[in-house]
Amino acid sequence: MSKAEIAILCIAIFQGFCIFLGNFFTVFVFWIHRHKLKRGSFLLINLAVTDLLVGLTQIAMVGTIAFPHITGVRKVSDRYTPDISTCFQAAFSTASVFFLALISLERAFALMWPLRHRATSTSTYIYGVLLVWTAAITVGVSCLLVVLGILKYRFFMAFSSVVIILCLITVSLSYLAIRTRFAQQNPAIDNAHNRQDDERNKKLSRTLFIVIGASVIFWFPGLVVYYVFSLSSVIFIFLYGTMLHANNSLVNPIIYSLRMPVFRETVKRLRKKS
Repeated sequence: MSKAEIAILCIAIFQGFCIFLGNFFTVFVFWIHRHKLKRGSFLLINLAVTDLLVGLTQIAMVGTIAFPHITGVRKVSDRYTPDISTCFQAAFSTASVFFLALISLERAFALMWPLRHRATSTSTYIYGVLLVWTAAITVGVSCLLVVLGILKYRFFMAFSSVVIILCLITVSLSYLAIRTRFAQQNPAIDNAHNRQDDERNKKLSRTLFIVIGASVIFWFPGLVVYYVFSLSSVIFIFLYGTMLHANNSLVNPIIYSLRMPVFRETVKRLRKKS
């Protein structure tokens, strides 16, 4: 391997470790504050777990490229053939986008119909999470069909790209509705408790709006790069696309730490203990 190829692989592995550690900390914070958090945080925990798995699978996937005597893949400039690690990476990456879409819908529902949102049962959230994981597994199985030679890679790319674009459109429309709701500035209803709850919903929605915006910024260029890869199959292009959209999983813990008080409280506690 050339120095440039080694540098690319090292950056990809380092990014994978950062994604894993950042989201491990996110899961840790949500877990220790689980009694204080609202039901919507259940979706955030699943998103953090998904992003954590994205980091792990990126490390594994880069490993299949970095050790040619084991995997048979020779150079970053060679043509890349999807393997099992690619299937997991595809499943977890799309699960991350699915959760972002689900979270955006939940936030829009919470702000536009607050009374109905408060009356929503916990089982609804559980069914939503199960639906997302089922859809992600479907994408992973589709990629496995490519590995087994049953499905052509370009068909899988077309299918997964359409699914991701639909999710990003859903996210965009949901947050357009949220921005419209913010602009209206309707007064809070019922009593002081409901007004306080409404204000917390707005603050959480603003934070998640930033998360969603970052996701769109990283995913759309990544889809373009993946399309170019489907035409060339060069490993370098595939790695670049993977690292580009993986930034979505990397920035989420950073945004949480800057915007959510529970993260700042946890950091202060850890500093005192150290």
